Amino acid sequence: MARASKTLTPVVEQCWTLLGQRRGRIWLCRCVRRTSGERASVSFDGAWTLEREEGYGDVIGFLNTHPDGPATPSDRDVRTMRAWRRAFGKPLLCVIAGHDSLRGYRFDDDTSKGDQISIAQAFPRGVLIGVD
Repeated sequence: MARASKTLTPVVEQCWTLLGQRRGRIWLCRCVRRTSGERASVSFDGAWTLEREEGYGDVIGFLNTHPDGPATPSDRDVRTMRAWRRAFGKPLLCVIAGHDSLRGYRFDDDTSKGDQISIAQAFPRGVLIGVD
């Protein structure tokens, strides 16, 4: 009997909104509202994210996967983070889970390409701690 190939299961990107707070150099966050997309792109509920930020002010970024690539921001990631940073008027965190590692990038302004920060720990239940 032939074994099923792993390629039968499609590899898709996933995305989460990060809720939490920044305390000086420390980013404390948890992942919420997972969505799945295509092989090289993923959408998420932008209306919910905007409503959450307006109501609670606790959206501090996004986590997305790069299942076929490294944990570095793509051009699309950079454009997306700049747009959300501009909309919220505060620095945001972009965490990327690539095939090689889990890395974080801080977006401080509209021209940022993402300054890498350390993801000190990834805990159960979607809790992350990052350090500038």
